[in-house]
Amino acid sequence: MTHAEQRRVTSMRNPPIKPARAVPDPRARGFTLIELLITVAMIGVLATLGIVGYRKFIQSAQSSEAKAVIGAIRGGQEAYKAEMLVYLSPSASMADYYPNKTPNDSRMNWIQTTDTRFTNAVNGWALLNIATDAPVRFGYACVAGIGSPMQAPTALATAPAMPTLPAGVPWYTIQAVNDHDGNNIFAVFATASTSSEILSQNEQE
Repeated sequence: MTHAEQRRVTSMRNPPIKPARAVPDPRARGFTLIELLITVAMIGVLATLGIVGYRKFIQSAQSSEAKAVIGAIRGGQEAYKAEMLVYLSPSASMADYYPNKTPNDSRMNWIQTTDTRFTNAVNGWALLNIATDAPVRFGYACVAGIGSPMQAPTALATAPAMPTLPAGVPWYTIQAVNDHDGNNIFAVFATASTSSEILSQNEQE
């Protein structure tokens, strides 16, 4: 038997081994375009929900501060009247805001020892003994008097009709304003001694 015949017999007995086919690893598969689009859409929806929730939180926080401080001013006024028989008028006008003269969402401590509007011995804010839990963002104005005419809030788009008071009846009006986002549209909260209601406008601002 020739060498060529021997090689042919050997190859027939031992056929060449074909390389095994590689099985793809499913974990190494990339994202499809559809999957990427769905992911982007989900992120967009979550972001929108987050922004809406944040705005609601800011609105709630603003309302809470204004209402809490207005309530504290009410309490201070009633305590002052119990002793002095009249309400205190710590603001020169309804546009004389304390502690920030130009409310712009900056936080300011309620107690301002260098501001004569706080320290004035005759009609300073200190006489109302108001305490706040934290620095305030709103500017507050409070004007008081006796008998009619009674001062109406000035920052509301439509001023409420104020009652006609008999001579000798003391009153006060409180107004709180703040421009949260700097667009010159103010959130406004207002009330008076003749009503327990707190009027509001542009709470989301």
